[in-house]
Amino acid sequence: MTTLTNHRPTVTATRRLPAPGLAAGILVLLMGAIGGYGAIYFTGLEGWDDFGITYVTTYECIAVTALLSGVALLRGYRLGLVGVLWYASFQVVFTLCKLVTIQEVEAIPFGVAALVVLALATRPSVRTHVR
Repeated sequence: MTTLTNHRPTVTATRRLPAPGLAAGILVLLMGAIGGYGAIYFTGLEGWDDFGITYVTTYECIAVTALLSGVALLRGYRLGLVGVLWYASFQVVFTLCKLVTIQEVEAIPFGVAALVVLALATRPSVRTHVR
């Protein structure tokens, strides 16, 4: 006779990033990539003077920080969350500066996306995941 045994599959605990963290990470990656490309493209249209070169160099450093932070958040690193929060805060302030100084209303989508990232990244589920 055969003996019936109950073979339970072993369940491994997977620590997947919650949906708000996933959305925040993807949004930051998109903002960093599109913003970095746009800074080069639109500054090049106006001409490469000293101010344009300084602006693009500075913005590209910030965009690279955004890309690295987005990847780190998607991988579950705590420092990635800090970087994402920093970048989103920077984008809100940068959007306000652009609106006040040069009335560039095209910057509004980046400011709105940054506010969405801030709302998503500060969710309790995301904060507990990266601890």
